[in-house]
Amino acid sequence: MATDKMYELALRYSNAKLWDLMYDDEPFAVQLSDGEIGYCSVMGRMGDHYALGLYVGDEGYQSYRQILDTDFDALDDAAMSHLKASQSCLICSFEDKELLSPPELAEVKRFSEAHGKRIRGRNAYPQFLKHSPGRMPWPFDFSALDEQRICQALEAAIALKRMLRQHSPEELGFRSMQEDPAAVPLLVYEQGRWVVKYTPLPSAEIVYPAPEFDNEVLAAHLRRKQKNGGWECGTARLPRPVRAEEHELEAPYFPFVLIAVDLESGYMLQPVVTDGDDAGEIVNGFAQLLMEGTAPESIFCAEERCFWLLEDFCAKAGIELVKVGKTVLLSDAVSDLLDHMATYDEDPEQMEMEQLLDTLIQMDDHELRELPQELIDMLFSLAATNALPEALSSRIKRLFRAKQ
Repeated sequence: MATDKMYELALRYSNAKLWDLMYDDEPFAVQLSDGEIGYCSVMGRMGDHYALGLYVGDEGYQSYRQILDTDFDALDDAAMSHLKASQSCLICSFEDKELLSPPELAEVKRFSEAHGKRIRGRNAYPQFLKHSPGRMPWPFDFSALDEQRICQALEAAIALKRMLRQHSPEELGFRSMQEDPAAVPLLVYEQGRWVVKYTPLPSAEIVYPAPEFDNEVLAAHLRRKQKNGGWECGTARLPRPVRAEEHELEAPYFPFVLIAVDLESGYMLQPVVTDGDDAGEIVNGFAQLLMEGTAPESIFCAEERCFWLLEDFCAKAGIELVKVGKTVLLSDAVSDLLDHMATYDEDPEQMEMEQLLDTLIQMDDHELRELPQELIDMLFSLAATNALPEALSSRIKRLFRAKQ
């Protein structure tokens, strides 16, 4: 729920039109009262999306740089799924009326009527969303800290516009990130006013989780297990967000999936699907998959995230892990999986995945038991993370739990 102060500052920021003077790759920093530094991006110079983005701390800054530094044309579907779920920021944007949810519209109406504010037209309606890694963009969820941070960022941006009446952005030290600046202007609130200082930028390097595999018993079994052939492995985010029932107020998450393709058969093995970013949980799930089925002599990864995820596990399980420039079969397999799971607002009834789910729901128990084992394995894995309709999920669990 947005507060009156948030709306008041948002409208003042919109009227200041800071985006007429700056580009989104010319960030400034704000010293937040909780001790953190927030990095602000002013969006709107190109006339298509008006917003102020606040990226807090090193994690926030790295997610900002990841967007700036990405060649979108070079991304495959798996990389794009991770990028969409990578953002860590608070956003105050200005949208058309039809893009707001009914609760958001009700909040805007309440504020405008209570304060005699007239809000109408294109890109006029303030919207506040929190982007957390791995989760859907979501309202602030009554977070006093989030409210405090976005308000301070808006106040600093409004003050910055006043400063730019007397100084150019260049005079205040603003530079495009394409110039790789070592520092950016830092707005600090001192003695009742905002002043400009400077702060060095954090490293933009992303360090991927490299979990230690500490199940010595399972590692010993896998070292002795007969191994054959090679697999390609990679990771992705499933495009359908899932809401955890025990945390209804939290933003729904995008399930993380580890995918393997057998190079000899071209068969995609049962994906390992988890409900979060616990790297240890993902690797343990993969280890169980290998213990219960076949295991490869070699695993080939083109993705840095996947390589570091499996590096310690493969060393302890006696599996060769090879970093390659490009995978042969995995990209198509991941694209097929994501396409099946995708949801398109334009015409969801026509989706192939929706049709498949409808067909599965209409099958009786005998027909479900006759499905190919690889499809059963995939459905059971998706059901375990509530990524299927509830009615189908409960039947899959009931029918096939004993086989897993």
